[in-house]
Amino acid sequence: MTAGVQSVDRAFAVLRAVATEDGGISDLARRTGLAITTTARLLGALESQGAVVRHEPGPIYRIGPALVELAAVADPTAGLAARARVHLEALVAEVGETAGISSADGDRHVLYLDSVEATDQDVTLRDWDGERLPLHVVSSGLVLLAHRDTRSISAYIAGGLERFTARTITTARDLRRRLDQIRAQGYAWTNEEYAKGICSVAAPIHDAAGRVTAALHVHGPSYRLDPSNRRVQHAVVAAAARL
Repeated sequence: MTAGVQSVDRAFAVLRAVATEDGGISDLARRTGLAITTTARLLGALESQGAVVRHEPGPIYRIGPALVELAAVADPTAGLAARARVHLEALVAEVGETAGISSADGDRHVLYLDSVEATDQDVTLRDWDGERLPLHVVSSGLVLLAHRDTRSISAYIAGGLERFTARTITTARDLRRRLDQIRAQGYAWTNEEYAKGICSVAAPIHDAAGRVTAALHVHGPSYRLDPSNRRVQHAVVAAAARL
C-alpha cells in the first residue's frame, strides 16, 4: 500500500469515527487504532477542507459542512427520515395532528417517507407512508413543485393536471398563481384537493446548500384542520426550519 493510499484509508477511518460519534483527538485515536499524533494531523487536514469542525472545549470534532454538501449531491434525502423523526414527534405533540415528511419521486410525484400519527384523536387518517401522489394535489407536493425552476414547472404542467376532486387545480394559470403564492408565503395549504375530507399544510426543508429537497407537513380531517388554523401553520413552518 502506498503512503498516499494509506493516508486516505486513515482519513476515512477518522471520518467514520466522527460520523458515528463526536470525539476528541485521544478518543478518536483510541476508536480508530491510530496514533494520537497521526489522528491530530489527519483532523487538522480534514478541518482545513471543512470535512470536520472543531468545537471547544476539548476540542471536540464533528462532521463538517463540506461532507454534508457532498452527501446532499449524492442523495438529498439520505437519512432525512431518521433525522426528521424527533421533529415530527415534537410537532405532533404541539398541534395534535399527524405529521409527516416527504420528498420528490421523479418529476411528477411526491413520496411520503415517514410520519408520526396523532394517537389521541378519535378520528385519524390512514397511513400514507410509501404512497406516491401527483405533486399538484397535496401540500407537500405543491411546496416541492413551487421551488423548481420555470422550465421544470412548465414541463410538469404540459404533462397534464389530473383532477381528483372538484377543488383540484387543473389549469396552468391557476397552478402558476398558486406556486407564486407558496414561494412568497413559505408554506402551502390544500383543502380537499386530493380527497374529500382531508386538509393539509406543508413547508419546505432546505439542504446545506439552500435547495429545497423535502417537505414537512401536517394533515387531518378537514372538519378539524383548515387554512384558517394559523397555529398549526406556524408550527409546521417552524419545525421545517429547525430540521
